[in-house]
Formats: sequence, C-alpha cells, structure tokens
Amino acid sequence: MIKMKNENRFTLGEVFSQHDHPPRKVAFTLAEVLITLGVIGVVAALTLPNLIQNYQKHVTVNRLKVNYNILSNAIRMAEAEYGDITSWEETSSHYDTDYSSDDKANAKLQAGEIVKKYILPYLSGAQYSETKTLAQLGYKRPIMWKRGSSTYAPVTASGPILTLKNGTVMLIGISTNNVPDTGRQYLMGMTFTIDIDGPNGSNTLGKDVFMATVPYANNTKLIFFQNYGFDSNTQQITLELVNRNTLMTSCKTTGTYCGALIQFDGWQIKDDYPWW
Repeated sequence: MIKMKNENRFTLGEVFSQHDHPPRKVAFTLAEVLITLGVIGVVAALTLPNLIQNYQKHVTVNRLKVNYNILSNAIRMAEAEYGDITSWEETSSHYDTDYSSDDKANAKLQAGEIVKKYILPYLSGAQYSETKTLAQLGYKRPIMWKRGSSTYAPVTASGPILTLKNGTVMLIGISTNNVPDTGRQYLMGMTFTIDIDGPNGSNTLGKDVFMATVPYANNTKLIFFQNYGFDSNTQQITLELVNRNTLMTSCKTTGTYCGALIQFDGWQIKDDYPWW
C-alpha cells in the first residue's frame, strides 16, 4: 500500500485572503502639505502679477486698435461721400493772432458739429452729446495726465463727447499751432481723447486714455499725437521723422505720445513701455 505524502490544502477563501490584499495607502504628512502649499504660494506671488499685467496690456492694445480702426474707417467713409475734409463747410484753415478763449470755445463746438454731421452717421450705435459732463456719463474721478500728477479733464468737463457702442468715450477738442513768419495762429484740426474703457478704468493718459488728431488738411487721416506740422500753402500735414526716443520721452512724462508709441512698436506694449 503506497502512502501519499501530506499535501497542503487551501480553501478558496484562504487563497484570496493571501493574494488579493488592497495596496497599502500612502499619505502626506501635514508638514509636507504645508510646505507644498507654501511653495505654490511663493510661485503664484512671483508670477501672477506679471500674468495679470500682460493680460491687461493685451486687452489695452486690442481695444485701442479696434477704436482707432472704427474712427479711421468712419473718417474715410465721410471723405468718400463729402470730399476732402478741407472742402467741408465747417472747417477753417486759420484764425487771427488774437486767438481768444472765445475762439477756442467756438472752434471746439465747431469740431463737434463736424463730427456730428459727417462722422457720426458712420459710427453705428454711437451717442453724441454737447452738454453732458463726464460725471453724467458715469465718471467718479477725473482723467489724469501720466503719473497722475495733474488733472487732464475734471469730471465737470462737458461735450462735445462721443460714446461708442463698445463703451469707449471720446472727448472732442481742437489742436492749434503758431506758424512762424505769418503772425497767425492756425487751427490745425480736431482732437479725440480716447478713453478705451470709459469711466470704468484708471482714467490715465498712456494707460487707458490716448490722444489722436484729425488734421484739417488734404488727404487727412486719423493720427496719434506726435510731432507734425502744417503747410498753410499746400494745406498738407507734414509728419516729422518718427523717433522712438521722442515718443518714449513724451509717453513717460505726459502720456501724450503713448498711442503713437504703441502703433510705432507694431501695435504692442513692449517691456520698456512706461506701464504704471
């Protein structure tokens, strides 16, 4: 009789109990969690302000370019229908040397009338006002020069003012210049102070407010403030050679040439742009 060797026998439950244990769970200690959160906080503190600022710059450039194109297209369409701006009944080439405050006030209202008659019809959804103040348009604080050193336009400043459908507010004014050897002061054209986010922004030149002009000259176009002159004989605007250093200096001090600087740099706000 052959004896069988003892064999190890396992029940089905024993087999699974030995080979189907769940994996051991690994947990972080409280100290490790706090250290990780601290590192994340430091990285966020270093990078988040730059990300926010870059986003703000991107939005600023896009809004400025959109509004520049809207106004430029309206002017081109007006000239296509009514002829060169120098032939419009309301434009004038010059004033006498006794160019008084009354002359300036009248010229400003005249510029408003030009916008209302010739340009406004091509600005879909835009509103025009001669009497409303900035405060009535929702401004809680004035528009300031660069660095906030002084007031450019108080909240009591009134029209003529354009409000575009996208919320942009444009103050309409005039630009003048003394012409050498003529003894006369010329009215060079109308100006647009373009607040790209209306009363909701910082209301500062070079940050969300930019200055442009439409010269009363042959073959005119909307240009951002920069060095330019006026030839009274040919009725032509003469742009001086654009120099980035000149644009940068003015942008830093007053904010006047900031729009021209952004356009000169290919519609971008570069790292050395005075963004504050």
